[in-house]
Amino acid sequence: MPDVYPKMHPDQPESLPTNTGDRQPLWQALAKQAPDLNGKRVLAIHSGDGWFCRYAINHGAVAVLGVDSDAQAISDARATASSDRLRYRIMPDDRLDLLTGPYDLIIGTFDLAHDDLHQITHVLAKLLRHSGQMLAAVTTPLAQPQVDQAPQLNTLFTTHLAIDTVYQITDARLATREQIHLVFSSRAHRHD
Repeated sequence: MPDVYPKMHPDQPESLPTNTGDRQPLWQALAKQAPDLNGKRVLAIHSGDGWFCRYAINHGAVAVLGVDSDAQAISDARATASSDRLRYRIMPDDRLDLLTGPYDLIIGTFDLAHDDLHQITHVLAKLLRHSGQMLAAVTTPLAQPQVDQAPQLNTLFTTHLAIDTVYQITDARLATREQIHLVFSSRAHRHD
């Protein structure tokens, strides 16, 4: 009887197209900080055209789900490449609670001008495997925040995630005086 289930551990890595990467500086910054993806289950939030999703498959992820509220972006992502290990879902942030986990890596891009990062991370933390990691590229609406205006790092994320590292992205493609781009690396933090 033939195996009706997809091969979750392919004999050879897939090679899905990632030629749109030059238009994805935030996702490229996240990719540089991503852990080894081999054998990992990955959830990509605000996945856009799916560049990172394809990148993750190419680097050995066994399952990737890309989520975005933009139906056209998801349609374009689906048209670009397919794999039995890659899925996309059209979903607004206020419905992320419908997702099921656990994931080894949750990764996404967020804009503090539009996204309630604290609420989103509260939902996403529940989907993270106990040893899992979350990487978030966060755009702030301030060019040079004053001390009293700076986002309070401890209030951006839910208390269920412990922030390990924060660094500022410097990329000429993101040069703007109205925004700062930060990457946050965090781990699941269980309250006992």
